[in-house]
Amino acid sequence: MYSNVHSLHLYFVASQGFDLPDYFELMTVDDVPVFYYNSNMKGAIPVPEWLSSTTAIKFWDFSTYTAEIDNLKIVKGLKSAAQQFNVTGASKNIYQAHGRCDLRPDGTAQAFLTHAFNGKDFISLDIESKTFIATVPQAVLYKRLRERDQANLELVVYFYHTTCVEGIKEFLQHAPSLCIKKVPELRLFEKKNSAFTEITCHVTGFYPRTVQVQWFGSDMQPVVEGVIEGEVLPNGDGSYQIRKSVVIPAEHTDIHHYSCVVQHSSIPGNITKAWVGKKDSSVMFAVVIPVVAGFLVIIGFGLMFWCCNRREAMGTSRKTFTAEVLLGKATGV
Repeated sequence: MYSNVHSLHLYFVASQGFDLPDYFELMTVDDVPVFYYNSNMKGAIPVPEWLSSTTAIKFWDFSTYTAEIDNLKIVKGLKSAAQQFNVTGASKNIYQAHGRCDLRPDGTAQAFLTHAFNGKDFISLDIESKTFIATVPQAVLYKRLRERDQANLELVVYFYHTTCVEGIKEFLQHAPSLCIKKVPELRLFEKKNSAFTEITCHVTGFYPRTVQVQWFGSDMQPVVEGVIEGEVLPNGDGSYQIRKSVVIPAEHTDIHHYSCVVQHSSIPGNITKAWVGKKDSSVMFAVVIPVVAGFLVIIGFGLMFWCCNRREAMGTSRKTFTAEVLLGKATGV
């Protein structure tokens, strides 16, 4: 079975001048939203009914508590960046942070945290050394502000080292939308011109996101040259799609066939769909036509022989009927 890498993403956004809350944050697990907070929300964020375990509830309470603290930190980042870039009077500014942790099949994990101002890298956190790295000179002041609060810095590092991975496990176990696996569907598309043929394997409708798509040649070896691989994209219904193409030179299309093989955690083996070059199809066509033609000739001679004998036996009164049979005009033909 094809193993998955599970990911928890956190998106933090503070802005001014946009039709957005002053601050909001979104948490997703394997691209499925599981937690949302914005600065306009009042009161406690209710715990979902499906989140029933003690550990999961603690994680939810922790996320709710830290959301207000995150709000203060990201808004401070927005103000600091606007001042350092001298754009405090600008009509629109936006400050974003993106945190992520990945849980691999072998139990190991990795994490990172980056910040951006107006769409450009601003600062990042080196989780192992517990230090912020200023990407641009204007970020040095904010770096010092964050590192000055060592207690908070320790909490952030602990979250990405430990709490984040625990959150992945809890949500995978309890969130209904994360417990359902969807089997991928395969379709092959062909595009030709005088120089080459491009065969595209379109894989869609699968969940979780992790999938492996591979083209194999006639020798059952993976195809390396002429392969074009797209990104995994969301469908909008919680499932994903991906396209992977192989470009075949015109002189090779009559001697090769290719197979698209898909592996996904929703299926025990794989799904395979084959494309056959024009030589194989033309050979089949060349064989089928003579056989069918020969068969029709035999039927024609037999029919004529039968009609001649029947004509002598039945007399001229049946000539009209025989002609109708030969011309295919009788009812039921």
